[in-house]
Order: sequence, then structure tokens, then C-alpha cells
Amino acid sequence: MLHGLRGHCNSPIAGYCVTESDGQLSLRGMVFSRDGSKFAHAHIWGEVSNDPGTLGSRVCAELLRQDARDIIEGIPH
Repeated sequence: MLHGLRGHCNSPIAGYCVTESDGQLSLRGMVFSRDGSKFAHAHIWGEVSNDPGTLGSRVCAELLRQDARDIIEGIPH
């Protein structure tokens, strides 16, 4: 997820991954502006292959669909 978002040291990016009781991975990702006025949020779980890389890529794609790149680029570094 982080690799695909291409954030920098000042990028407010959050990720939280857990293994659910059924063994499936669950990943929440967020990107937000410094003042919190803009944000993108994604939560995906139950990836068939249960592959962390695939899950991270899917969450990243959803965040980018919600203009996460614009949020990241709007933060000075």
C-alpha cells in the first residue's frame, strides 16, 4: 500500500492490518490532509488468495481512486 501511494516523510498515511478469526487478512488504509478536511479511506478483507501484497495493492488502488495522490501532493515536504 505504502509503495503504491508514493508518500513522503510528511505524508499522513495510516495502515492497519489484522488477521480475522477466519484467517483472512483485513487492511484499512487512510490518507488525509494535515487539517483533516480531506481524506480517503479504504477497508478490504477476505482476499481470496490471502496474499498481503495483493491486499495492499487493492487498498492502494481504492485510495488512489479517491484522489489520495492529490492529498499527498498537497502536503509540503
